Amino acid sequence: MRGFFPILFTMLWMVLAGNSQASEVAFGYTDHASNLIGSVTVVDARAEDACLHYTVRGAHCLPAADFLGPHGRLASFREIYWLLGTAGLSEQAHVLVVGDDPTERDFVAGMLYLCGQRKVSILTIPIARGAGLEQTQMGQGTGRGMTRNPIYLGVVREGRIVLRDELAQALTSNHPPLLLDGRSEDEYWGARIRAMRGGHLPGAQSLPMLKARQQMANNTLQLPLRDGLVVYANDPFESVAYFTLLRAGAGAEVRVFQDGWVDWANHPALPMDSVTYPNALLSVAPTRQPEKQTNPGQIALILGGISMLTAFSAGFFYLGKRRS
Repeated sequence: MRGFFPILFTMLWMVLAGNSQASEVAFGYTDHASNLIGSVTVVDARAEDACLHYTVRGAHCLPAADFLGPHGRLASFREIYWLLGTAGLSEQAHVLVVGDDPTERDFVAGMLYLCGQRKVSILTIPIARGAGLEQTQMGQGTGRGMTRNPIYLGVVREGRIVLRDELAQALTSNHPPLLLDGRSEDEYWGARIRAMRGGHLPGAQSLPMLKARQQMANNTLQLPLRDGLVVYANDPFESVAYFTLLRAGAGAEVRVFQDGWVDWANHPALPMDSVTYPNALLSVAPTRQPEKQTNPGQIALILGGISMLTAFSAGFFYLGKRRS
C-alpha cells in the first residue's frame, strides 16, 4: 500500500506533464514544412482565386474574408463551424496554415485554434516564395463544397477568449488584467481614429503588431511578465491575428479580446484613456464650389449668334418695306 501512492502520483504527474506539453505544441510557428506534407491538412488563407491557381498541392482554400461579415463583423461560431465543414476540415486534424500576408494567415490560424482545432501550425515562409517546399509539392488548391463534409465538431477554447462585459468587470476588480494594445501608436493615443472614438482601454500598454513582429524576428521581443495578459487590436481580424502572433509566435500565455477597440469604443459608458473624437465639422462641412468662368470660345459663339440674328431681322424688315 505504501508503494501505491508514489506510483499513483508519478502516473498523475506524467499525465499532467503530457497534457501540458501537448498544449504547448498545439499552436506554433514553423519554417520547415517539407516533412509535414502528407501527414497534415494544409489550409491556404489567401483569396480563393490565388489558392485555386497555385498553392501547396491539395490545400483547402479558406480565405480570411470568409470568417467576416459586413464591416469586419466576426461571424458566430455556429456559422464558422459550418464554414469549416464545407472547407472539408476535421477538428481532429493537424492543420498547417499557409499564406502570403502574415495578418491574414495568423487570423485564419487563430480562428482555427479558438474553434478547437486539435493542432495548428503556421508556415512562416510565404507561398510567393515557394513556401520552402519542393516544386513537386506545389499545385492547385481545393475550394469549398456546398455541404459539410465532414461535420466540424470542435469545442471553442473559451479560456482564451475575453468578452466585452467580462473584461469591463475585470477592469474594476482589485487585480485587473494587463492589456496590450496591438494598434499603431497614433491609434493608441487617439491621433488616428478608425472607430467612433479614439484612445485606448484603461491602463493598456502599447505594443504595435508590426513592431512586435519585427522584434520577434530579431529575437528582441520582451513581454510583461505578468499573469492574466489580455491582447486586442482594432477589430476581430486584427485582434485574433495579434493574439496568434504572441501566442503561437512568442509562446506567451495570453487571452484575446477578439472584438477589439471598435466594439469597446461603440459603448460610451465604458471607460477609456486618451479619448479623442472625430472632428464632425471637418467631416460634414460643405465644399465650396469654384465659381464658373465663361469660356472665351463660348463668348465668341454667343456674339456670332447675336450678329446673325440682327442680320436676319434687318433683311426681313427691308423685304417687308419693299412689298408695302
